[in-house]
Amino acid sequence: MIVPAYNAAATLGDQLAALLSQPAAHEIEVLVCDNRSTDDTSALVRRWAERDARVRLVDASARRGPAAARNIGAAAARGRVLLFCDADDIVGDGWLERMASALLDDVEVAAGTLEGRSLNTGNRFSVSWEVSGDIRLAFWPRFRATASSNLGVRKDVFDEAGGFDELLLTCEDLDFCWRVQLAGHPLVYLTDAVVHSRQRDGLRAVFRQARSYAAGTRALRYKYSAIAAADTDPPAPAAVAPPEGDEGGRGAGAAASGRVARVLGRLGRIFTRTGQANIAWRLGEALGKRFGRIDPRIRPLPPSLLEQYLAGDRQ
Repeated sequence: MIVPAYNAAATLGDQLAALLSQPAAHEIEVLVCDNRSTDDTSALVRRWAERDARVRLVDASARRGPAAARNIGAAAARGRVLLFCDADDIVGDGWLERMASALLDDVEVAAGTLEGRSLNTGNRFSVSWEVSGDIRLAFWPRFRATASSNLGVRKDVFDEAGGFDELLLTCEDLDFCWRVQLAGHPLVYLTDAVVHSRQRDGLRAVFRQARSYAAGTRALRYKYSAIAAADTDPPAPAAVAPPEGDEGGRGAGAAASGRVARVLGRLGRIFTRTGQANIAWRLGEALGKRFGRIDPRIRPLPPSLLEQYLAGDRQ
């Protein structure tokens, strides 16, 4: 198991406790990859390693960023299966055995479910929507993807793909999922492999996360621009259900009244902490989409990767 960590001393202990308490039929190691932390992260991991030999501190300071930390951890791993989770989340009961068993059987790349309520009930300012481990982007909906906070992959498949793209500061997990699927390795969803996800709390933290995610999406769009343009018949994104209370079949008067009520409701929510967090997210997202930096070393992937995928008639 690979856990990238940067200044994670406040939350990492809970994640390590959850990982090490899980029953497992297979030999495991927990690699905490410290990416230049300035807090007590390294000291905390050393204390855990003294009590449990399955814990190992990996110096991931050679290169910055979560993608680099995960790649350094994967290079240090001894097993045939790599499981990725984050230092500020908590894996659910049975997560380890469900992911490991599937990947040691016939699954090559696995995604689990992210649960976003249990760790966030005391938040002051956080967005209203649930996190999701099932992601499909509208600009190229060919493949689903998942967050690296609940991702498993066989080591040979990881090595074949070259790991995570360290030029992408965010959305490197989506890029990885797309590349392994283009290479013919299906992404399999294990809905009962649950990770409890921690949301950002605080207007500044929400704003910065939204801006960085949107900047990552912008870089991803550029990297896949040639492939997306060549993909003339991608699967359509899944339909989005209408908002609660927006059922069809009503008369014009009732519809107009409902619209007014919704507008008033939204105005009222602006003054709540959650409403302010939602606004902070939208502002950060808008700035990231428009001004997000694209590393000049990133180059669009060739459409031949898609041609090879389609020629293999893979699903």
